[in-house]
Formats: sequence, structure tokens, C-alpha cells
Amino acid sequence: MRSDSVPYGIALGLLAPVLGFFAYATIYVTGIRPHLDLPFFIHDLFLGTREYQGPVLSLSLLANLALFFWFDRTDRYRSMRGVIGATFLYALVIVLLLYVL
Repeated sequence: MRSDSVPYGIALGLLAPVLGFFAYATIYVTGIRPHLDLPFFIHDLFLGTREYQGPVLSLSLLANLALFFWFDRTDRYRSMRGVIGATFLYALVIVLLLYVL
């Protein structure tokens, strides 16, 4: 897969928020609430509480912002389009979680 293609951007745009989620979870359990652990954050706080799912996913999308600007810096405009498409897919999931489900 070429590094300047829409499927490449979509793949990285879907993977980066997962890494952003774990980065946020690590920051949360080490800096904000050090008495909690990572499995508690994932299972009880994120998966167990509906009201936190949308905001945590929204914070995870900050990883796509960094990816978008990196693709912009390196003139990979097709990959930028893929990242935008993946971000819109995540936005649709967040809206469904917040208002429909």
C-alpha cells in the first residue's frame, strides 16, 4: 500500500484513535487518578458507563489531528483525505452513542 493513498489514510485514521485511547487511559490512571488501574478504566469506566463513552472517544480523536498535520507537513494529501474520512466515521459513532443509543 502506498503511503499517499486514501486507504492508507483510512487505515491509520482508524488505528490512531485506538492508540490515542490507550494514551489517554494511561495519562488518566497515572496522573489524574493514580489509585485506579488500566483494566478498571477500560472495563468499568469506559465500557461500563454510557455517559463517558462519547467524551473519551472524542479525546481519542486528538491522535487523528496529529496524524492529519503530519500528512499535511509531508504533502500526502490523499492520506489526509483518508484521515478525514476515518474521523467522520468516528464522529458518526460518537453521535450515535450520545444521542441515539
